[in-house]
Amino acid sequence: MSSIYEITVTKKGIKRKTLTSKKVEFIPYSSVLKVQTERIQGSYSDAGQITTGYFESTVFLEDGTELLISPDHFENYQKIIIAIRENTLN
Repeated sequence: MSSIYEITVTKKGIKRKTLTSKKVEFIPYSSVLKVQTERIQGSYSDAGQITTGYFESTVFLEDGTELLISPDHFENYQKIIIAIRENTLN
């Protein structure tokens, strides 16, 4: 079962707040191993294309966990991914 959470990008890392339990987790940029972006194909029916598809990103952390960031869940998906990538390049 997945949790609904909010992501805040700060100068030193990523804050992930689980909305159901109000638990806040801080993920320093130094613990990010890589960010992998994947294109999700669109949907089709007999009548034609239903959706055009989208990109979603997985942030891999050094403790073995993964953080999925998708435009389905975050309106500011592009800004979140750009900020994480800019801060983990160093």
